[in-house]
Amino acid sequence: MRVIGGLAKGHALKVPREVSRPTTDRVRESLFGTLAGVLDGAQVLDLFAGSGALGIESLSRGAATCTFVERNRGAVKVIQENLNKTGLKNGRVTCSEVTDFLKGEKGRYDLIFADPPYADGLGDAAGDLSALEGWCEWLAEDGFLIIEREAIGEFTDPAGLKLLRQRDYGRSRILIYQRAS
Repeated sequence: MRVIGGLAKGHALKVPREVSRPTTDRVRESLFGTLAGVLDGAQVLDLFAGSGALGIESLSRGAATCTFVERNRGAVKVIQENLNKTGLKNGRVTCSEVTDFLKGEKGRYDLIFADPPYADGLGDAAGDLSALEGWCEWLAEDGFLIIEREAIGEFTDPAGLKLLRQRDYGRSRILIYQRAS
C-alpha cells in the first residue's frame, strides 16, 4: 500500500497484522478524486484508523490536521511509524474505542472517515456507528462523513446527514454523507 497523491506521494505504508482489510489503492484514488475540493486546510478524523492510510492521504493532500482513532495498540504504533516515515507532522494518534472517543469529543471536523471492521461476521459495526447520535455535533457545517462498509445488507443513514454518493468496489461500499446546513 502506498500514498497516492500530494506531498507524500509514493511513500509505502506499513499495514499492521491486526488490519485484515485495508482500503485499497484503487478505492482511495477514487475517493480522494471525489474529495479533492474539500481537503485543503480540512480538519480530519480517521475512525477505526488501522494503518492510517485514509488520514495520511488526507494530510498528504493538504488537510491541516488529522486525528487517528484506533483501539489496537499494534496498529497505533504502525500509524505513528507511517506518519514519521512520510514526514507528515499534523497527525495525532489516539488509542481508544471509537464510541468511547466520540462520547467525549468536542471537536468539529470537516471530514470524518469511518472504516469499521466488517469481515468478522460478529456484528454490524458500521450500522452501530450510523445509529450514534451526535454526527451533527462532530461534523462542521457542510462537513462530510465517509463510511466504508460491506456492500451487502441493509443500512440506515445517520440522522441529520444527507447521502450524497454510494459506490461499490467489490465487497466494499463507500457511502458519502454531508451535514445539511
